[in-house]
Amino acid sequence: MNESKISVRYSKALFQSAKEKDCIKEVREDMLLILELAGMEDFRDLIESPVITNARKRGVMTALFRGKVSEISFSMIILTVNNNRESFLPGIARCYIDLADEYEGITKVTLKIPGPISEENRQRFVDMIEKDLDTRVDLNEIVDEELAGGFILKVEDLYVDASLKTQLRKIHKELISS
Repeated sequence: MNESKISVRYSKALFQSAKEKDCIKEVREDMLLILELAGMEDFRDLIESPVITNARKRGVMTALFRGKVSEISFSMIILTVNNNRESFLPGIARCYIDLADEYEGITKVTLKIPGPISEENRQRFVDMIEKDLDTRVDLNEIVDEELAGGFILKVEDLYVDASLKTQLRKIHKELISS
């Protein structure tokens, strides 16, 4: 079975359980913690190591997560270890977050900009998108100094490139073709 199918199955089962127990948001926070830990080399080494025994991994996971995450999240983490699927935890967490966001009506939006923007401009972007798409927005800002000006906005399948770099490239093409 490929990685994505495993992650999707576990995340769907976790989502159903969280929905039944009315703790979708709490479990979403737990999955964010897993993703944060997955960014650390030591944690990745632990979950990806074929040498470390399941008993040892269970002990480490218990020390890391018991009392810090919900009982439902903790049970899923231990289940993955018992089934030798702990290496899929970051994928499970990402899939769960996507399911929870979809259920809550939250749209992921990526804004690529040449430098940090003010809170006022950030809120204007969020308000505009929320109004136009009738959704709540989870805005992810990426600073890309190569843009030089403008922005690139990605909302689900919609891609708006209003960067200075792209505008200059279009002008350059027009001048060459004429």
